[in-house]
Amino acid sequence: MKKFFYLLYLIAGIAAIAACSSDLSEELEYGSIAGSVSDTTTGEPVATVNVSLSPGGSATVTGTDGTFSFVNLEPGIYTIIINKENYKSNSQQVVVKAGDPTSVHLLIDRIPSSLISDRELLDFGENLTTLSFKIVNTGYTDITYNVETGGCKWLSVDPVQGVLKYGKTATIVVNVDRSVLPEGDNEANIVVRSTSGDGNYEVKVVAVNNANASVNTLDVTDIGNSVATLNGEVINPGSPSYTERGFVYDTQATPSVDNCIKKLSSPISSEKKFNCRIDGLSSNKTYYVRAYLRQNGEIVYGNTVSFTTTQQATTLSTSAVTQISASTATFNGSVLNIGAPAYTEKGFVYSIMEMPTLSDKRVKVSGTGAGDFSAQISNLDYPVTYYVRAYAIQGGNAVYGNTVSFSTRMNETAVSTSAVTQVTSTTATFNGFISDAGLPPYTERGFCYSTYGNPTIATNKVPVGGIGTGNYSVQVSNLRYPETYYVCAYAIQDGKPIYGNVVSFTTDYRKTSVNTSAATNVTENSARLNATITDPGSPVYNQRGFCYSAYNPNPTVANDKVSKYANIAGGYYENISNLQEGTTYYVRAFVQQENEYIYGNTISFTTSSLPVVSTSNVSSLTKVDLFGGGMFFQWSATFNGNVISAGDPSYSSRGFVYGTTMYPEVGTGTTVTVSGRGTGAFSANVNSLSDLQTYYVRAFVKVGNKYYYGQSVKFLTY
Repeated sequence: MKKFFYLLYLIAGIAAIAACSSDLSEELEYGSIAGSVSDTTTGEPVATVNVSLSPGGSATVTGTDGTFSFVNLEPGIYTIIINKENYKSNSQQVVVKAGDPTSVHLLIDRIPSSLISDRELLDFGENLTTLSFKIVNTGYTDITYNVETGGCKWLSVDPVQGVLKYGKTATIVVNVDRSVLPEGDNEANIVVRSTSGDGNYEVKVVAVNNANASVNTLDVTDIGNSVATLNGEVINPGSPSYTERGFVYDTQATPSVDNCIKKLSSPISSEKKFNCRIDGLSSNKTYYVRAYLRQNGEIVYGNTVSFTTTQQATTLSTSAVTQISASTATFNGSVLNIGAPAYTEKGFVYSIMEMPTLSDKRVKVSGTGAGDFSAQISNLDYPVTYYVRAYAIQGGNAVYGNTVSFSTRMNETAVSTSAVTQVTSTTATFNGFISDAGLPPYTERGFCYSTYGNPTIATNKVPVGGIGTGNYSVQVSNLRYPETYYVCAYAIQDGKPIYGNVVSFTTDYRKTSVNTSAATNVTENSARLNATITDPGSPVYNQRGFCYSAYNPNPTVANDKVSKYANIAGGYYENISNLQEGTTYYVRAFVQQENEYIYGNTISFTTSSLPVVSTSNVSSLTKVDLFGGGMFFQWSATFNGNVISAGDPSYSSRGFVYGTTMYPEVGTGTTVTVSGRGTGAFSANVNSLSDLQTYYVRAFVKVGNKYYYGQSVKFLTY
């Protein structure tokens, strides 16, 4: 019998060796590549480099340490190609051998920096003194640069040197000193030179200097009976530039500085056009004007322009309308200046349009000269808004005063504001009362509100439908909290708002209150967390849950958390798992109210610690001849175990379980209980084991209703 079993073991071993040999031969048929990429200049590893393999088309990228690999490659010659943005591509051939890894190290060069500009030419023309251009570092390293003008005396730059960061832009300001600029056309070159050999850039500068100043006299504007605006334009400031500019005017042609009514100077600025306002002129009079410049002490004149002042106009003002009733009113006006020639007629024009003229309703008033005048008007419509202007006829043309308006009297709508009700954190009910609809009746009613006193319909307006008298209300939402608001009812009558009294209210805000209760159902890797919402708050919270941590005594939602969206009061719980055994956890209930996290008190609990038991080798294995004839045998043995950790809570019993299956368990195998507690080694003697049998034994401990086993140990009874 023993020879039979030995033969079986021998066959199985040969088969296993043959299978292993087959796998090894397959592995030896392929090779692999292990490589790295570094910066040529710095020698540092380069990450995220694209690496491709030819032939085969395999591709990968380097890791943070610059390494890459290819496996399961057939033996042969391969080309490794590397590339990365802002670097030059590179490649290298390698030979891959079966069963041997091939190592390779590649270098990659960064593309050098370069210097460019947005301008090739700066044209200062005849007048400009300052222009600029931009330089750009399109490379990937910083550039130190100098700005050179070649010793040009009339040209300067700022800055003259600097450091331009990679990918950045700098502005070079160029100034031309026209006081030393030679007459005629001038050219110069500016060179931006990189001191590190990353490229230079050249900008051409041109400027023109005409020596003689020139000026043009423009048309006179804003001409009145005694005033006018004189206008001029500098054509060429000259070289050196002019030092004074202005106007001369007279009633004779070709006025000059030495022969004029008055010489007027205008401040010098960069603007070519300039002007002066003159007054004290005679009405209906022709004047002659010339612009001038003073250059090097000499006067340069422009062309001569003439203009004629207007006649002196009659002027009037319209005063407020008085004695207004439903159909009558008194118009009031005043002649401020009778004019030259004097007016021939005066009175009032009125209309429902804003700018009444003689083509509208007209009321003449007798009299001449300056002073106040009035007229009583009847047969007006009710209720209507009218517009009135005083008028006079001068030289056959109408002259008007200012416009005033009035409305024929009406019965005004009576509106009042009642107390605000049903106030929450974001809503409230506004209440109003109309005791008299008015005549004409109001066309709109509602409420206006704001966070400061005396709200108007120009702030927050809430119209409310309906007509007539009585109470009216509206619920308003989207209010802020906590905030004090001011509210007044309004009505629109004849296009104008009529307001009631102002009342105030404050939106309600209550913070959600949450309490963390003790954890229950705690095991080695799970627990039930408990809490109570004692006040859901206002506005009501929208999320609740727990946050917990084994490290932070005051955990937040930044630690581990479980949550759900809810908004009711009362108790709630969440079950958590995947905890570490024998670990103390800190827990806080939380709610989210209006995007703010509110936390309850902190509680802690400790997960259970599992026991650890191991099975040692079987000892004292003895064969027993049952009847002395050498035919029937039994075996005895000593089982050995060791409690390494008793667990928390500690185990309640210990022992061994054995059988002919590889992993015997209590209930299916034979159980031997061993008395004792705590940690350490323990043993049990077992008899009546069958002859010629393969057994497996495991030590165990019991915690509650659960068994924890050591490893399975095999022993033979033959």
